Amino acid sequence: MRAVKVTESIWWVGAIDWELRDFHGFEVPKGTTYNCYLVMGETSIALVDTTKARFIPEILARIQSVTPLSSITHIVVNHVEPDHNGGLPEAMAAMPQARVVASPSGAKSVAEYHNGLEIGVVKADEVIDLGGRTITFLPMPMVHWPDSMFTYCPEERVLMPNDAFGQHVASEERWAHELGMDEALTELGIYYANILLPLGTAVGKAIDKVLEKGWALDVVAPSHGVMWRGEDFGAVVEAYRRWGSGQLRDKAVVVYSTMWGSTAALAERIGEGISQGGVQVVVHDVAVTPLAHITHDLLDAKALVLGSPTLHHGMLYRVAGYLQYLLGLKPEGRIAATFGSYGWSKGAEKQMRARLEEAGFEIAADDFLVKFRPTAEDLEAAEAWGREFAETVKARA
Repeated sequence: MRAVKVTESIWWVGAIDWELRDFHGFEVPKGTTYNCYLVMGETSIALVDTTKARFIPEILARIQSVTPLSSITHIVVNHVEPDHNGGLPEAMAAMPQARVVASPSGAKSVAEYHNGLEIGVVKADEVIDLGGRTITFLPMPMVHWPDSMFTYCPEERVLMPNDAFGQHVASEERWAHELGMDEALTELGIYYANILLPLGTAVGKAIDKVLEKGWALDVVAPSHGVMWRGEDFGAVVEAYRRWGSGQLRDKAVVVYSTMWGSTAALAERIGEGISQGGVQVVVHDVAVTPLAHITHDLLDAKALVLGSPTLHHGMLYRVAGYLQYLLGLKPEGRIAATFGSYGWSKGAEKQMRARLEEAGFEIAADDFLVKFRPTAEDLEAAEAWGREFAETVKARA
């Protein structure tokens, strides 16, 4: 397994997970990578980040394609989630001579996760001299865990920010420009919407801290997905700034589930009405579209329009599941409305409204409900309801 040269003294020695499709509930149809990096000095060599236990043999093989395992003097743990830290004991066993370090919070969490495993601590701006190359550290609490840390090599002008600026995509391409900037930025947005959305303030502060350091950046090398060249990184920062600021567009995302097609027919006509009203609309059947991709569409949208038929006096489980998914992401500052069909009893709309409000949405319209199959008049009314809702969306600051 080949390593990939990043700069003169830094190598990518990570692992590619082609088979992954679920990342703790976040659908990843393109898989992911677990990026690890060797920073090679004249007297010492640091391995920045590790991976899941099952991928440790892969990263060890890549390291050995560059240098013997016995030459590794340091292992840096930027983050303790299992995709970065789960295989740490195996990595340490393969490189027993290496000093292992993490942020103060990270060292504590490693001990808790690995039954008392003790590692060293590095603090903000501490420097490890590798001989002609150095690495320094910047703790980044809540980007996206309390232990998160960035590692920087000033001589190579490379930032290794762990989960920040990452994407879930398995690829032989190691660079955003090789994958294609449009695709890389789309995957960046999907990652942000489904992992970093509730942490926009902390992410904004992280960007400010990096800029305040004045670090020159020829390469930004995250722990998932492709790396960014310095000349491309401005687009990444601009996107993070926009998403973190809460800037929303005149856009509505219509999300529904259906039993016999009635709610689907309403969704289509409501979407047409919203579009006629001058608001961009995207319509998703939650049974078909990955939740992660629906949420990506919601990232810059002012409104969510949620539909379900009533089953057992409540909403369909797929709609309930999506609301539970959104609850953790806290997509505040958006408006919502509900629609659906029912037979002998109502009830789905009450549940949807309650969960939407719990997730931080403001209900901005009366429910639109139809009994049994929608008639031609019902469908015309649904379209009119969509046009009216579009006016509400546009009026929202």
